[in-house]
Amino acid sequence: MIEILRKMFEANPGKSTIVLNDKCTDCGREIIIEITTTSGGFGLLGGVLFKSSTDKYIAKCPACYEALFKIDHNQKSEK
Repeated sequence: MIEILRKMFEANPGKSTIVLNDKCTDCGREIIIEITTTSGGFGLLGGVLFKSSTDKYIAKCPACYEALFKIDHNQKSEK
């Protein structure tokens, strides 16, 4: 995913922020993701990006991302 983000910024020299208007792949809601360069890599605000199998990206809204990766701390583990 880092390489895709680098290419986005290489295609837009001089920009410190890139704004993506997309749809969440789960719920279809319109989302706006702001991507900025940081000293440690990249920062994203407004959504999450994942690398797809076609070397492009797929976008998710924060709600769908949280629902998919939410950990139930009350669930007991089986041993």
